[in-house]
Amino acid sequence: MLVVDDDLSLLRALRRLLSAADLKVKVFESAERFLASEIPAQRVCLLLDLYLPGISGLDLCRTLAESGRSLPTVLMSAHDDEETRNSVREAGAVGTLYKPFDEDVLLNTIMRALGVK
Repeated sequence: MLVVDDDLSLLRALRRLLSAADLKVKVFESAERFLASEIPAQRVCLLLDLYLPGISGLDLCRTLAESGRSLPTVLMSAHDDEETRNSVREAGAVGTLYKPFDEDVLLNTIMRALGVK
């Protein structure tokens, strides 16, 4: 499980929650840090904030697709508007969560993205 969000308190909370659900979790404060890391070879899900400073979540999705490193991606956003919904469609995400979201919805969405449910 890979998580990219610039909100440090949310990253900490997601790390605790996902670890408690027996998922291995790596967190990144930016798309740039994520891109500088090594993506695990095993099947992972990317939980990605759509609106990041610097390289946005949408730009990260494009970069991964262009490089052949596409991952099942669940996008997160605090914005639920037409522009955001269009960006989500363009990114080809397997799921979308609007902040604040329910823990059960988060876990169910991740499990679907991983092909578990």
